[in-house]
Amino acid sequence: MKRRVVGHLTLASLLASPALAYAQEAAQTLGTVSVTATGYETLIDETPSSVTVIEASEIRNREARTLGDLLRGQPGVATAVDGSVGSDPIIRGLKRDQVLVLVDGVRINAMQPPARGSLASYVNVDLIERIEIVRGPGSVLYGAGAMGGVINIITRGGDFTDEPETRGFSRLGVTSVDEGIRGAVGVTVSNDRNVLDLSTAYLNTDDYKNGDGDRLRDSGTEQNAYHLRYRGKLAPGHEVQFRAQRDERKDVWYLASRTFTPNDGQRPEGLNTHYTPRQTRDLVELSYEGELNGAWAPRVEASIYRQELSRGNYDWSERLQKDYRTSDTDFTTDGLRVQTELVPTDDQILLVGAEAWRLRASPVSYVGFPPDYEPVNRMPLVENGKIESAGVFVQHETYLDWATVNVGARYDEVRGSADSAMGVTAPLDKTDRNLSWSAGLTWHLHDAFNPYFSLSEGYRSASLLERYLTYPYSDGYTWNSDPQLDPERNRTFEVGARGQIGATSYTVSAYESRIRNYIGGVTISSDEKDTINLDEARIHGIEALVEHAFTDAITGYASGTWIRGENRDRRFDEPLTQMPPPEATIGLTQSTAKGWQWDARIRAVASQSRTADRFTANEDFPDGTERNTSGFATADLAVGYRFGPSAGFRSNEITFSVTNIANKTYREHVNEMTEARLDPANGVQDIWAPGRSFGLTWNAEF
Repeated sequence: MKRRVVGHLTLASLLASPALAYAQEAAQTLGTVSVTATGYETLIDETPSSVTVIEASEIRNREARTLGDLLRGQPGVATAVDGSVGSDPIIRGLKRDQVLVLVDGVRINAMQPPARGSLASYVNVDLIERIEIVRGPGSVLYGAGAMGGVINIITRGGDFTDEPETRGFSRLGVTSVDEGIRGAVGVTVSNDRNVLDLSTAYLNTDDYKNGDGDRLRDSGTEQNAYHLRYRGKLAPGHEVQFRAQRDERKDVWYLASRTFTPNDGQRPEGLNTHYTPRQTRDLVELSYEGELNGAWAPRVEASIYRQELSRGNYDWSERLQKDYRTSDTDFTTDGLRVQTELVPTDDQILLVGAEAWRLRASPVSYVGFPPDYEPVNRMPLVENGKIESAGVFVQHETYLDWATVNVGARYDEVRGSADSAMGVTAPLDKTDRNLSWSAGLTWHLHDAFNPYFSLSEGYRSASLLERYLTYPYSDGYTWNSDPQLDPERNRTFEVGARGQIGATSYTVSAYESRIRNYIGGVTISSDEKDTINLDEARIHGIEALVEHAFTDAITGYASGTWIRGENRDRRFDEPLTQMPPPEATIGLTQSTAKGWQWDARIRAVASQSRTADRFTANEDFPDGTERNTSGFATADLAVGYRFGPSAGFRSNEITFSVTNIANKTYREHVNEMTEARLDPANGVQDIWAPGRSFGLTWNAEF
């Protein structure tokens, strides 16, 4: 019963309060564990896929405003930028809805509006305890959207205790580049049968400065978060959990949409920008976990949830000093998931389950026409739009003396429907029937060399907005939707190896992905795109991570990513659009239970000139709108002192950080701002990254 032993020993550490996190990191007696990769607690070393876990200590010591800030520099991961807040994750060249993002195991992609720059803005980073990144198709366990990979964001919380106990955490911080302030506090009250977690966080930043010293206008934001969780033991081996979360952002400006508009009779003349005055994510979830009697030692997990995104999509005229188009929409997702974990023998695990969810939205836009542009003209964009998904899955894992074998399959039906959609041609209904599968083997050859192999296929059905919403998106283009889009299908072959040679550990992987019916937006005019299926796209790459323990406290690390994407559609035959350039990170860190700690890292990113000039071209810009990007290198440093138990605190530490030490002026390649919109004389700035920033953070556990 190999996995069950690992699971019971590690479950407490996965759910423990941050005060216990250091002990887990220092011991490392069982290796790093992932829940997301297989659906249950499993050692990463026994997983036939590329998995990374970002632990609590790294999250606490990073000067991050969004999830994207934490993900940059991870092997195989990049970000897509359309503003200072919008920074969606990219895994192996696949982005936005092609990557599934979970918060505590609940998908947030299903409710994502215009699929541009929003995923990373719904979670306050100060409430994150752990991030698990699984690269490659994960549709067997997670269904639609997991064709490129899965990112599971696990928030902070406590565990049961033998005696009644009250614990808590707090964090305060300031940053110079954006005159930002942040704060978070959480309390856990527990005993042997009950756990109650309450936490809240606040972030407020002004417009930040880039390396040239210019402030990026409207790059500031404000964020509030409120989380509640209750866990109760109904009986030995049976637990119920209730979770409620609210995350709120204010003043999110999608700067890639900003343009200086001539008098075209449709939009106000002058500087116009798409923005969100306020967006909220509300989650209510009830779940149950239980170990049942009987053959094969069944363990059941079940959850039911409702998640609602309320978001305003507004367009602001600088000249008129008012909105000329508004839309307030609720995207409501109801979901249910049940899985049963069975142990036919001590060396086998069988996982069977079912999942269903439904997304509903009926966005309405209010548009103003010349000469006053008052947004009073009601335009129903989509009437009763729905995406409904239902699927069943099975996964079997076998532990042999020489290998671990993992196989799985899943069948889903995803149906899109709407009563009407403005500017969209009927029929509006379409049902996709998708079969996903995976097969992998980890060969336990030697401590120094443990290769793994996997072949898997995942899928993504078109989103509600790709099917039904013909509307200006936050990248500045009006995307023409198509309800008859075929689902994307990604078949990936991956080969990799992990090993430990003395004080050095490593992970390396190589892969090729063949994506059929790749969904993208082909540019047809200066402000319009058609949403289409490409015949085929291919992506291949290499990733590596090496760590070396110089002492018990000091560790060096290096990682690298090389990626190539090709558009194999006969209409284009060119590089795939928006492929991240190769990059590498090298660093040195010291971490101790008490005393000085520090982390120094350099991230180097190559130039990117392999652009999709035909796919992104139009009659006004025959050379394409995807821009070349210069290479750059940035250096970050964090130095702090961990006091340990003192002054009534269980743990207490102060960290001073400097990011972008050389004050470089640079931008990420997957940047939605186009050359055509850039007009500094009229207020349209490039989305340069933040310049040098000094930060001071205090973290405490009590």
